[in-house]
Amino acid sequence: MSALEVLIRTNTLKKEPAVLPDNSAQQPSPVAQRGGPRTILIHTVEGDFHAKVVGHALRVRGNRVLEWRGDRVPESNTSSLAFSEGTLTGRLHTAGGDISSDDVDVVWYRRRRIISAPSYVDPLDQEFATEELRMAERSHPEAFSQAFWVNPHAASLLCESKVRQLRYALELGIDIPRTLISNDPGDIRQFLSEGIACIYKPLGGCIWKEDGVVRKTYTAEVALADLPCDRILRTTPGIFQDKVDKHYEVRAQFFGKSCFAVRIESSALESGDVDWRLDQNSITRCEPAILPDDVHARCIALMAKLGIVSGGFDFIITPEGRWCFMEVNEAGQFFFIETWCADLPVLDAFCQFLEYGKADFRYTPHSDALTLNGITASAFEHGVISK
Repeated sequence: MSALEVLIRTNTLKKEPAVLPDNSAQQPSPVAQRGGPRTILIHTVEGDFHAKVVGHALRVRGNRVLEWRGDRVPESNTSSLAFSEGTLTGRLHTAGGDISSDDVDVVWYRRRRIISAPSYVDPLDQEFATEELRMAERSHPEAFSQAFWVNPHAASLLCESKVRQLRYALELGIDIPRTLISNDPGDIRQFLSEGIACIYKPLGGCIWKEDGVVRKTYTAEVALADLPCDRILRTTPGIFQDKVDKHYEVRAQFFGKSCFAVRIESSALESGDVDWRLDQNSITRCEPAILPDDVHARCIALMAKLGIVSGGFDFIITPEGRWCFMEVNEAGQFFFIETWCADLPVLDAFCQFLEYGKADFRYTPHSDALTLNGITASAFEHGVISK
């Protein structure tokens, strides 16, 4: 089945008419169809490739794009919230210009930075200044509440809880592995003593530098013999799960009601039986995947329950055809889907999603869709990104 057929099937899951691309005539862009460009505010940090490329694509499509860099607070980025004449207005002041909440249609909450007071603040005042900066940052969504958020600020924070994700998944009838989240040595040892292969993964994950090398946490197989002493176990709560037999895996990226999914042949990867990300650089191509109707519907329901409008779902599909839910990442990477399956127009769909600005979005395939390769090349050419 071709990627286009996947898109058409996705668009017809709710028995709505699919819109086929018309190659005989140039179609008006989605921006033109709805009557004008959007003003889109991107929360980002230094070195965010996704934000730079999407921002460039949105500008190419005729939109106005603004950036709020959390890593530049407070030295060059400041903010004000003003109550006057019965209204609340937010103003963000950046090196690139000022941003008023009145002008913003959509907020892409792409990346956030935990803000701290600068080193020049007196050590005795560091804690106070840091907390005040963070409280002010957490207040920004109140002033931009009229905008469409991807994802809503409060939902984004709540979605970080793996416990919440798994609990809601169970309530919706989504299949999950047997799971223990604990820092109790006795409970952990009991869980691992039941004769079933198990894995460990952190509650949040971590990225750090060691000997000049960037390292990060991954899922790992774990047995009783691998456990540290009880004192260390108590300091690091973790997620312990049954190791699910894999036929293949699926990453399904949702923008509103539209889904773009790839089949990852993890069983063919060296470390794929535990975490395909360890071998992702060896993946050059994936086939598009279709979620069963009930799985698709439950993903939409889980997003609604979590309060998010976009998310990347990870599933393990067993040899018996069981779809086992691992997690949903509300602000993860998604370019790799189009990189591995160029027929899936993920970048174009995401731009269209931001322009549409509603949770019921369904992608409309069209003949002049922007491609990730094309926009990336253009971004290099215009100095938006550098090698």
